[in-house]
Amino acid sequence: GGAFDFSTLSTDNLDRIEIVRGPASVLYGSDAMAGVIQLFTRSGSGATRVEMSGRQGGYGSRDADAAVRGSSEVLTYSLAGARHSTNGIQLFNSQYRQSVGSALIGLRHAAADAQLSVRYSDNELHFPTNGSGQVVDSNAVHHDDRMSVGLDAGYRLTSAAELRLSLSSYDVHGLSDDQPDSKGDTNDYYFTTTDRSRRRSGDLRITLDLPAAAKLTLGTQIERQWQDGSNTTSNFGPSVTPPQRRRTTGAYGQLLFAPSEPYTVTVGGRFEHNEQFGDFFTYRAAASAQVAASTRLRASLGTAFREPTFLENFGGPFVIGNANLSPEHALSVDAGVEQGIAEWGTIGVTIFSNSFRDLIDYTYSTTAPNYHNLARTKASGAELEGRVALPAGFHADAALTYLDTRVVDPGTSAAVSATFAPGARLLRRPMHTIDAGIGYRVSRGGIDLRAHRVGTREDNYFAPDFTVQHVTLAPYTRADLSGEVKLLEQSRNAVTLTMRAENLFDTNYTDVAGFNYDFARSDEASVARTGYRGAGRRVMTGLRIAF
Repeated sequence: GGAFDFSTLSTDNLDRIEIVRGPASVLYGSDAMAGVIQLFTRSGSGATRVEMSGRQGGYGSRDADAAVRGSSEVLTYSLAGARHSTNGIQLFNSQYRQSVGSALIGLRHAAADAQLSVRYSDNELHFPTNGSGQVVDSNAVHHDDRMSVGLDAGYRLTSAAELRLSLSSYDVHGLSDDQPDSKGDTNDYYFTTTDRSRRRSGDLRITLDLPAAAKLTLGTQIERQWQDGSNTTSNFGPSVTPPQRRRTTGAYGQLLFAPSEPYTVTVGGRFEHNEQFGDFFTYRAAASAQVAASTRLRASLGTAFREPTFLENFGGPFVIGNANLSPEHALSVDAGVEQGIAEWGTIGVTIFSNSFRDLIDYTYSTTAPNYHNLARTKASGAELEGRVALPAGFHADAALTYLDTRVVDPGTSAAVSATFAPGARLLRRPMHTIDAGIGYRVSRGGIDLRAHRVGTREDNYFAPDFTVQHVTLAPYTRADLSGEVKLLEQSRNAVTLTMRAENLFDTNYTDVAGFNYDFARSDEASVARTGYRGAGRRVMTGLRIAF
């Protein structure tokens, strides 16, 4: 329905994560407003190999996973399963349980190839907080299961033409349940809600190799989304929202032009038709030039869009949707330089500016739609990053981001605590962020230390009396330490000891105003400004076995 919950996405059986910065709606459609994150499942290679690992540590945390991978001349396979659990950081009823299964099957024969990827997760989250954030609820729980399936198949028509088909499916089924804490107490608020959403899409594209090192990609995509009616039972009686569906079709083209080795130019456009929002067009242009042996300049300009979610469009329990919403739009520009340093490192700097318009804001009403296209914001800044490979097995990297965000046109409210308050900074966006790491690695293992510095952030604090205060969250620095050492290595067999220490120095910090708030403390004003605390230090140790 246009929303994605990253909190349940684990890194089990992943090979790598790639990030494309900037607008990417030309190729990827809706939601690619400021970038695309792609997660690649590990593939098999060579003879069959089995890996198993287990970890245990603070907060009653336990992890276990196993995988089998391998390949032949025409087949590659990777099958994995994992189980994660923790008791959480609250005083009670904050357990989390997750089961994950994943698979990647690949086939290749002559001019044809295909890959099928599957990922399933079953999640159970217990939460003890009530509507005002107090830790008082002993049995509130949320369950959901998620299934994603993707098929990517290709056939090389000629030496200069390749046809590819991508099919994808994503299903989410959720259940939230909070029964009265005292059995039979009908005065205690309770509710049960079930919901389900589905997304199916198909993408057919052809890539042509043209003269002068040019490559043209032409494609068409169709996507259908469904949301089954949610059913809610509570003190106030039953509530049912009707099922909804919508369909989007699009066509796109991209030309990659490399007239000579140091220069690359990319231009592309996409036309989209949604049966709910109508027609709109996005574009992107980018260029890269190597002006010296180790110096490269790059720049890009593009637009992107985000469709309203089903909740914003059609509503739900206690929310009235707006069928006349338009997509949110973005215009982004960036420029940068990358500089190599001899044979052992790189450094780069990027400046960027993003303008977002038609942002959807919420306003309280019991009779009129709660969502409207009103707000416009800007986000601009610079990123400096570098990495080096030092002698004797040492390596280091660092990244610094300066981010200036502003509300240009306000949303539905002019109050200082509004999500889009006039002239205010965007909520929870730090102006300064630094991430740095140093590590040491040899054949039998390694160790890595990372530090993450987050500057002040603006936020809204929802107090126990249901008033809202605009607050500034204090800056913090958090450090994490990880390492491994091979206890046994013989041929293809290995036993490795692993260790990870999160929040190594037990820093008191928060990313959300009032999270894990201590209501027993008397200095409420101070706590509201700084938050109380996120997760403390957690040390996990374990073994990984491969054979």
